[in-house]
This record gives sequence, C-alpha cells and structure tokens, in this order.
Amino acid sequence: MTTETLDPRTVVVLGLGEAGSALARGLAADSGWLTGNARRLVAVDIALGQGARGEGMAALADRLGIAAHADYGPWLDEADLVMSVVTGEQSLDAARSMAAHLRPGTLYLDLNTVTRAMALDNAAVVEATGARYVDVAVMGTFLGLGHRVPMLLAGPDAENVAAWMTPLGFQPKVLGPVPGSASAVKILRSVLVKGIEALGVECLVAARAQGLQEEVLACLADIDLQPFRDFLATLVTTHLVHAGRRHEEMHLAARNLVETGVEPLMTERTAATLGRTVAAGVAPADGKVPPLDAVLEILAAGVPGLGAAREPMPRER
Repeated sequence: MTTETLDPRTVVVLGLGEAGSALARGLAADSGWLTGNARRLVAVDIALGQGARGEGMAALADRLGIAAHADYGPWLDEADLVMSVVTGEQSLDAARSMAAHLRPGTLYLDLNTVTRAMALDNAAVVEATGARYVDVAVMGTFLGLGHRVPMLLAGPDAENVAAWMTPLGFQPKVLGPVPGSASAVKILRSVLVKGIEALGVECLVAARAQGLQEEVLACLADIDLQPFRDFLATLVTTHLVHAGRRHEEMHLAARNLVETGVEPLMTERTAATLGRTVAAGVAPADGKVPPLDAVLEILAAGVPGLGAAREPMPRER
C-alpha cells in the first residue's frame, strides 16, 4: 500500500436509507467535515421524494444542507470519494450506474453487505474506470452508533482511507490489501451469529413454554469463563472426537422441541451436520483432539460438502 494524504472535496453517498443517512449526518453535522474549504456532499437515492420514506430523505437532505438527487447525473462527475450504501443485491447496479461518472483516482467505498465474489465483481466495474475500490465491512449497526460504527477496510487504498476517516470520528480498522476479504469476514461472522440467533429462538421459546427460561439462561454461564473465540475453537476442535455423541444428543433435543410445540428447523440441521461428520469416518483412531488447524484440514478434505474439492482462496490479489 502507498501512503497518501486524502483530502476529498466532493463526497457522494449512494443510498439515503438508515446507513446513508448516518453517513450523511456524520459528514455534514457530527464531524464538521462539510464546513469550509468548498466541500460538497451529494446523495443519490432512487426512492427520494417517493412516499413517506422518500419525503423523509428529502427533508433530511434539506436539514443537513446537502444536495440530493433521485437519479445518477452530471452532478456526480466531480466525485472524489463515493460511499455506496444501497443493498447487497443492488450494489452491482449502483456501481454500474456510477461508473459513467467516476474519474481515474476516485475512491469508491463499497459498504454494502456482499459476498467475496460480489465484492470482486463490484471492484471490476469500478476499477475499469480508473477509480480505486475499497472493500468496507460494517461490523455493527448504524442505529445508535451512527457513522462511528466499527468498520473493516480492505484494498490497496485501505490505509489511506482509514487515515482520512479516523479524524472524522469513523472507527476503521484496516484488514489488508485484498478487496473482498473484509466483506468475507462479515459474511462468515454472520454464518455464526445469525445461526446462534436462530438456534436461540428455538431454544428460548421452548424453554419459556416449559417454564425454564431463566434456568436455561443461567446454565450458559460457563461460556463466560473464557473468550468466545476460545469457546468456539474448543467446540470445533472437539467436533471430530465427539460428533457421534453430539449427533445423538441433538436428535433428542429435536424431539424435546417437537414435544413442546416448536418446529426444530435449526436443531434438525445441526443434527444433520453432526451426522455428516460421523458418516465420513474422520474421527481420530486414538481419540485425541487435534489442534484447530489440523481439524479444519481434516474436515475440509474428508467430509463431503465441506470444501474437499476447493483450494484455499489466495490472500493476495
């Protein structure tokens, strides 16, 4: 990465929903970036002025004193830095729409929740114009934290963008030079966190129905005895040795949920995941628990559906 002091004069925010509004407030009001030195903040949202939501966007833009448009036009041609906060599914269309207005050297920050492959597709559109793509993963919610929500940045210009963001109150952390890696971290985190959320729904609804809600929550206290990352690593490293016993236990757990009137969608899939490992016959013959890296390699190579046919993705582009 090259070191460069950034001083963008025109910032464009694509999308003026919850995320875009938080970014606009942060730049126009909270950080004071918009004051002085002929700086401009421009927002684009196709819903602008349509219905109550669109009218609210227009009112916000008026209060903040920023230019807001419902389409892509020549008012975007002077963009020095772009923040795309539409939706993951719309991110490629937004990049394509903005491409006609991007100049060589313009920084394009993709804050949308996308997969690694989607981020690289977006990057290809942006970089074909000579603009510079930065992969940004928002690791929290704009609601409450505003533009100060933690963010992971990846790409050749990540260091420079982070240095510009930090004095303005943003909370960036540079992950590395490879676009797509920040988005991948967020999506992989979602696999775990949203999975826990779904299991928590099944567990606690059933616990409440049985009058055991507080007791179940209390019995989770042992998890607090170590950092969660260590707890997760322990579960995965012991998976090879104990998948068989846990498989049987989850069948009973599913039965308990059914008896309570809760459909065990997640619990049954958990049982199936454990059963997949059991069927692969990858448990160590000596019954010893291997280190985490060895366990992951054994699972990827020996369990169908866990990536045996794929090589690890490169860390450099």
